[in-house]
Amino acid sequence: MKILCAIDGSRYSQWALAWLRRLCSPDGCSLLLVHAVDMTQFKTLPKLDQKSRSALVKVLEFSLEGAARLLEVAEVKAAKTWGDVRAKLLRGHPAKVIARSAKRERADLLVIGSRGVTEFQPMLLGSVSRKLLMQAPCPVLVVKKPASTLKRVVLGTDGSIESWEAVAWLRQLPEKIRPAVTVASVIPPLPLESIRVPARALAVGDQVEGVLRREAQKLAARVAGTLRKAGFSAKGIVLSGPPGAELVKLAGCERANLIVVGSRSGRSAHEYFMGSVADTVVKHAPCSVLVYRG
Repeated sequence: MKILCAIDGSRYSQWALAWLRRLCSPDGCSLLLVHAVDMTQFKTLPKLDQKSRSALVKVLEFSLEGAARLLEVAEVKAAKTWGDVRAKLLRGHPAKVIARSAKRERADLLVIGSRGVTEFQPMLLGSVSRKLLMQAPCPVLVVKKPASTLKRVVLGTDGSIESWEAVAWLRQLPEKIRPAVTVASVIPPLPLESIRVPARALAVGDQVEGVLRREAQKLAARVAGTLRKAGFSAKGIVLSGPPGAELVKLAGCERANLIVVGSRSGRSAHEYFMGSVADTVVKHAPCSVLVYRG
């Protein structure tokens, strides 16, 4: 497995490296550490006098030197655990150059730390982790909490190719890693609640919801059975409501260490940020999130 881990010196990127040791066997994996320095924003600044320009150049040089030292220290530490480890300094907008590097390296997994949503540090539309979820060519592990033994996982499934590939990703974890998995199939609310509709339409809606629930139960049971055959303790449940919010709520109730969801590639930025289940989960999850990109 080829793993690309983006670091920035924060505790979140340190947690990301620790998480990798929980999920992967260093013997069968190669690790590439990357750090991105974005200097493009300084190209459009107003013209500076010679003295100010020299000072800016010196500051940018210090920034590059600091980034190089950061990678060097991280590489030395990682080499104690990982046999095949490299470090690379990237230049440009972080999300863009990290995604491009993951594609060039044909990475199987991209790992990045995320501050998530807090009262004082909102996860804005332009955050690196959210943009990577849209641009990455491979599954993305968004680390939001310190690493711990992987005991409980919430897996969101909707029958899509991406959600089944997420199941396959779980199954290929080392045999010593077999957490308890709660497979959740979520029935989204029918668009009838905020408008006036005839009573007969509500009756039809109830009938449709009953059909959807039966299908969701079959799907959750099937996925749970697939995981049990691979040695996992797994159960299937059906929830009703906005899928992202329901998965986040379930993860809190289950005290999950990880949420796993699938996400379609090829969506526009507007489609992703306005309607993505994965985006909602990553923003609000009480734990780390693995987004399987199809």
